[in-house]
Amino acid sequence: MSPQTFGATPPKSDPRRVLVVEDEPLIRSLTISLLDSAGFVAEGVDTANAATKALEDFDPDAILVDLDLGEGPGGAEVLAYANHHTPWVALVVLTNAPSPEVAGVDRRLIPARAAYLHKRSLSDTSLLLDTLEEVLQDQQPRRDDSADDGPLSRLSRDQLEVLRFISDGLSNAEIAARRGTTSHGVEQIVQRLISRLQVERGSTTNPRVQLVKLYYAHGPNPR
Repeated sequence: MSPQTFGATPPKSDPRRVLVVEDEPLIRSLTISLLDSAGFVAEGVDTANAATKALEDFDPDAILVDLDLGEGPGGAEVLAYANHHTPWVALVVLTNAPSPEVAGVDRRLIPARAAYLHKRSLSDTSLLLDTLEEVLQDQQPRRDDSADDGPLSRLSRDQLEVLRFISDGLSNAEIAARRGTTSHGVEQIVQRLISRLQVERGSTTNPRVQLVKLYYAHGPNPR
């Protein structure tokens, strides 16, 4: 045996790189810290445009993406770009929304190979890291959005959109203007929401206030 190979230490592989796409500074910092502690090299960005640039400059092995990135393009656009331009990059959605629809995203825009995790998973480091390892190894991704997770998961896309606008404090007329419909059409959706979510009606209860409470209890965390 050659003295050059006897007892030689095998070469170390480079640490894997993870891009964190998150507009909330605290969550972004926490996620990066967790990944760094687990031996990854992590970098964070807060917009979709910065994410598409980092996919080329940072050259990650995986990306963790929030669906809601504030104003402008969101996480769904980042996923679509990565899925098309960098198909070798593993994909993980990390969001407050129990389903894409609650975040205003068509479920079909989430690539089938992407994992879907709630942000509460950050409290369980092993779950986040195990999920990341699974997608890095092209295993069946964990999809927390596939289960019925609360009353909002049973609403239609139109109902969810109107509910989000109500939670933003918009009137029926303002919602109608945003959606390009009539106030009467919006009122019909509001009445279906009240019925579907079994909101109490009474002199001391405001149905719209109750709808907002349900949205904040079961939808994405308010900013």
